[in-house]
Amino acid sequence: MTQLPKILLPGEGEAVEIGTTTQTTFKAVGDWTDNRLGLFEHRMDPGAPGASPHIHKEQLEAFYVLHGNVELHLDGKTFTAPPGTFVNVPENMSHGFRNPYEDQATMLIVFTPAINREEYFRGLAALYADGNRPTEDELLDLMQRYDQYELTIDGTVPGWGRH
Repeated sequence: MTQLPKILLPGEGEAVEIGTTTQTTFKAVGDWTDNRLGLFEHRMDPGAPGASPHIHKEQLEAFYVLHGNVELHLDGKTFTAPPGTFVNVPENMSHGFRNPYEDQATMLIVFTPAINREEYFRGLAALYADGNRPTEDELLDLMQRYDQYELTIDGTVPGWGRH
């Protein structure tokens, strides 16, 4: 069992750039919490495509909007989430998010259990590095390795895009 004490001040933590519109900073990862909790600060520039609707079979995910508005999808319902909004997503429930608005948005994302969830975000950053455009097969392979399953096999969810 590994539970490490940590203090991360504002601006601290490993950050990954996903494409040109999104930055994710790891505030807590499974290695520090005995895989009980992952906590990420997720910043999206205006127009960031975010994550198209998907499910996790082995993780609960939750969102807390810190500033800006985030468009969230939960179990077939899409809505605008202003600052202060909390959304709890049980296992096997469809969810997604994006920022189609004119202002930057930041939210906290919680995963439990953590199950190396940061590796998914690192993998996304690597696939989109240097202006690369990954194939659907590359994205779907990454997703399935880290307990993420899109609602449609080809990634085409009306109105939702990719980084």
